[in-house]
Amino acid sequence: MESIYNVFKEIELPDTCPPNVKEELVSEIDLIRNSLSVVEVYVDDLFGVASTLVSAIKLPSRSA
Repeated sequence: MESIYNVFKEIELPDTCPPNVKEELVSEIDLIRNSLSVVEVYVDDLFGVASTLVSAIKLPSRSA
C-alpha cells in the first residue's frame, strides 16, 4: 500500500502553546460567551413579547 500524503500534517501546531497566546484565546472565548449571554437575554425577551402580542390578537373566526 502506498503512503497517503496528508497536507494537514504540515500545519499541525506543536503540543505547547505560549502563555500569552493561551491567555488571549481564553479572553476571546470569554468575550464570545458573554456576548452570547447578552444576545440570549434580549432574544428571549423579544420572543416573549412577540408571543404575548400574537396571543392577544383575536383573529376573526371563519363562518361558512
